[in-house]
Amino acid sequence: MLNKSKLQIIQEMLTGETQPAPLTKEEKQQFKEDLMNFSALGESVYGKGNLKQMTERVGKIIETAQRVVTEDKDWFDEMAHKKNLKRLEEDYKMFHETAQEMSRLQERLSLAYESIGQGLNRYFDVN
Repeated sequence: MLNKSKLQIIQEMLTGETQPAPLTKEEKQQFKEDLMNFSALGESVYGKGNLKQMTERVGKIIETAQRVVTEDKDWFDEMAHKKNLKRLEEDYKMFHETAQEMSRLQERLSLAYESIGQGLNRYFDVN
């Protein structure tokens, strides 16, 4: 543990706040590297795939699957298929709603990320 000066101890007692330990050389180097790679974090924030397009593709796959399965004219099989397809539609509905929610959250995450980048740019050279 670092030895504190009497002045630091008195300041802490008066303000109730402690000063963070000075950064080590390694911590400073890591911070510099993190700032240089800040924009690379955006790939995760912005997402590489388009959720709306993916959801539409899954929807089309389900539509086609329904058409293929219902082409069978056997009554008994048709009843089983209807039950299974209904479950498939319910799953897709949940999938679609979740994708929409993720899209909204991803937009909020992007805005917060950009705001953080702008704040860091006030003090540091962020790439």
